[in-house]
Amino acid sequence: MNKLRFGFKSAYGQLILLVFLPIVVLALVGGYLVFNEVRRAVLSEQDVLAQAALLRYESAVESSLPWLSTQNESAEIDAMIAAKVLTDNGQSRQGAGALSSALEGFEQRRKQRVQRIAVMNHEGKILQELGVQAGAPWASFNINAEHLLRLKTAFGTAYAKPIVFEGNRYWLFVEMDEEPLIITYYHVLLALLITGLLTILLLLLILNSYSKRWIAPIYEMRLYLQRLNASNLSNPVTVRADGEFSLLQRDFLQALGRLDRSFNELKNHADETERDLQQAFDEMEMQNISIRNARDAAVSASQAKSAFLANISHELRTPLNSIDGFINLLARKQDLTGEQNLYVQTIKKSSAHLLALVNDVLDFSKIEAGKLVLDRHEFDLYATIYDVVDMLSPAAFEKHLRLAVLVYNDVPTKVVGDSLRVKQILTNLVGNAIKFTDTGSVVVRVSLSDEKDGYLHIAVEDTGKGISDSDKTQLFKNFSQGDLSVTRRYGGTGLGLVISKQLTLMMGGEIGFFDNNSENMAPTGATFWFDMPIELTELPEPDAAATPDFTDTKILVWINHTSALQVLRASLAGTNASMTEAIGLADLLEQLDGEHDFDWVIVDNFGQDAAQDDIGAILRQIRLRYQGRLMAYGYQVGMDASLLERYHANALYEPMDKRQLYELLCNQATPKPVGQKRFAGVQVLAVDDHPPNLLVLEALLGELGVEVVTASSGFDAIEIMTKTVAGERAPIDLIFMDIQMPRMSGLEASIQIRKIEQAHAFAAVPIIALTAHGLSDEKERLVAAGLNDYVGKPIGHAQLVHTLERWLHHDGTLVGEAEVLPTIESLPVMDSTPMPSAQMSTSSLPDVDWQDALNRAANKADLAEKLLTMLIHNAESEKQALERAWADRDRQSLAQVAHRMVGASRYTGVPRLRQAAEAFEQLCLADVEAVSASEFVAMRPSYRALIDALDALDEMDLKAYLSGQVLDETKMNWKM
Repeated sequence: MNKLRFGFKSAYGQLILLVFLPIVVLALVGGYLVFNEVRRAVLSEQDVLAQAALLRYESAVESSLPWLSTQNESAEIDAMIAAKVLTDNGQSRQGAGALSSALEGFEQRRKQRVQRIAVMNHEGKILQELGVQAGAPWASFNINAEHLLRLKTAFGTAYAKPIVFEGNRYWLFVEMDEEPLIITYYHVLLALLITGLLTILLLLLILNSYSKRWIAPIYEMRLYLQRLNASNLSNPVTVRADGEFSLLQRDFLQALGRLDRSFNELKNHADETERDLQQAFDEMEMQNISIRNARDAAVSASQAKSAFLANISHELRTPLNSIDGFINLLARKQDLTGEQNLYVQTIKKSSAHLLALVNDVLDFSKIEAGKLVLDRHEFDLYATIYDVVDMLSPAAFEKHLRLAVLVYNDVPTKVVGDSLRVKQILTNLVGNAIKFTDTGSVVVRVSLSDEKDGYLHIAVEDTGKGISDSDKTQLFKNFSQGDLSVTRRYGGTGLGLVISKQLTLMMGGEIGFFDNNSENMAPTGATFWFDMPIELTELPEPDAAATPDFTDTKILVWINHTSALQVLRASLAGTNASMTEAIGLADLLEQLDGEHDFDWVIVDNFGQDAAQDDIGAILRQIRLRYQGRLMAYGYQVGMDASLLERYHANALYEPMDKRQLYELLCNQATPKPVGQKRFAGVQVLAVDDHPPNLLVLEALLGELGVEVVTASSGFDAIEIMTKTVAGERAPIDLIFMDIQMPRMSGLEASIQIRKIEQAHAFAAVPIIALTAHGLSDEKERLVAAGLNDYVGKPIGHAQLVHTLERWLHHDGTLVGEAEVLPTIESLPVMDSTPMPSAQMSTSSLPDVDWQDALNRAANKADLAEKLLTMLIHNAESEKQALERAWADRDRQSLAQVAHRMVGASRYTGVPRLRQAAEAFEQLCLADVEAVSASEFVAMRPSYRALIDALDALDEMDLKAYLSGQVLDETKMNWKM
């Protein structure tokens, strides 16, 4: 408190700084000036007295000097000089009493402050000296000076004046006494000190009065405020003050009174508010209970959604796995006709499109959960882009749209990244462009980014209606499309652009769009683009579409699509081929009518008007004029193989791929892969509870030279691996493990296998999870549990090879000769004659649809029969498992058996069993924990339906049923 009170920030401190200190400083300055002025006056007086003394003694010395010069230097001379110099009247005195007279005169001079006098010759030697302290040294001086003033000596201040006599210079010195000066100094200092003390005393009295009147009341009010609280607001303020502070005290007390009243009102209001809040909190607690119940229901719904996504992933990808596998197997058959090959390729593209849609839905769940992880591997960018546009070409053909891909020459072919996600983004953009374009074309442009180094720029340009300002705000939002009529007219979920944007951002790129008309690019349409960083491979591989040499090759071209012509020009640039462009069909025929030496003629299969032109008539007119090599440019699904065969024309598929173009110009058809990688000596364990999946996996691995060991459960897999670790059987190089299996899941089996390997110090065998689940955290959960990798169903041939190479460190070798498809000219005309009715049995069973079974088995009768036989053989055991689980009221086991029946029925033509199993599985999974009698009573009708379906299968004679159905694959009516 005292520190704060007497600090320089307090009122006392500021008063001292502002009043006391300036007065003290002024007093000190004034005292100094007075002291100096007094000293100067005293010194001036001393100077006057010294000059007067010198004048008095000067005449005496001058009158004595002639006489002094003729005398000898002796004591008598000194006495005479002293008598002459020191007389009062300046006259020379002679006789014995001269010294006493001089001393008497000197005493009189002492009253004039003269201590001693001396006469010196020109060399500074003292001729005569009289006075107090005689013999004391004089101050050194310049003998040539005109005057000497205020020379400090040991006992005073000396003054001197030169006297010239007969050419000799003598000095008369007078030493003045400083005692009066010092006494004067003391007097002045004493007077100043007394004045200063009186001034300070007066100031202190003023400060004391000021503090009592102004500062003390302030501190008393501060002390009161420090003690003030809500309980003593009404206490009076005891402040000794008058005048203005008295008025301030009165106003302060009035303010405290008002504050006290306001505080009491506020306290009463707070009490009322507290009661209201308590009541509101009680209501909120009731609402929180309702909210918690709703949250529990939402969590349950979210878990049901996750389970639904897992099940729908499994149920969708499981049949897609078989479809994709059998289609790939069928596509590699060399004895397919042109139409059969077309149908197979169309089914393959549709399957790929369906798988892309399934991936969109499942990836959206992964993106929402933040669990989507990008893959990094080397892939062919050129092939990836053409895979997408080739897959979507049937959709473009249906709408009579032209499709082209422009890949600039500086774009690298081999890059590192996630090819699946690039395909996914491009599929969404190109699919949307086709969907929202009614007439015109869709062009994909692939180039390096002009704004960012190391980035790839892919733009999809269409000629649709464009994007309005209102539509722009709805794009890239969940479940939203340009306008409300889009879903009704075009369909779709509205997730494609959202997923594309998220994937692009995850890759470190950008995605955007603009209206062509707004950017002055084209009168109609829109352009969607995305940039993505690319990383080149460390070891460049030769380009599969390396530019060949077509010297002296002349080509006549009529293609009614500017972008396709641009692709053709770019593809032929550097090949030394000569290309002539016809501006229309009439110009083409006119050039063929004349003399020509064209090696190739490329004609547009679309014609001037794809809806009306007769392509057969166009080819006929060309063949009447030209018998050389001919290409028809158009969509594969739009090509009439019999028409091309009739007019010996090759098919150049739209969008134009320079690799196929080069092969045709080299007089080759589109080849199969130049061999397949083989893994001789590799043994793989395939674990799956679904026999059709094992068949597909065994067939795919068998083509690669892999020896496959199958296991239908986790227990069988553990038994096989135990024997392998013990050395009782050949070593297993890799395991494909299904995850969702009854009794023991693939995850549990993998954990047990790892424990067996660790116990015997056996090298860990790579375990690849092969599952149809699509939950967002599936891969992380499996890898964390000890599995090495995750492969989603359906697995393709390329993905299978990549997985084997990655985990077996087996590069593979090219074996066999190049498998080359026959040219289109050599393909036989398909027999489109319907199958004789005698070969088709009219008998049918309600539980078996043989045609459906054939379709699901890729039209392989032996495989369809084998799958049906396996299903019927297991019907009795599955029924017993159902009955045991029903008796135990084990809904989990019931759901597993039903799920197994669902998977088995999807690969066989048993619609009744499939429907019953699906319905019963859904009921079992609705609430696994509910095992009350009422729940099972409600489930009983569905349970009996499944049991009846199994009984019907178990009782039927499949051989008798199939005896009337003889299938000849060479005479099948291959229709879309």
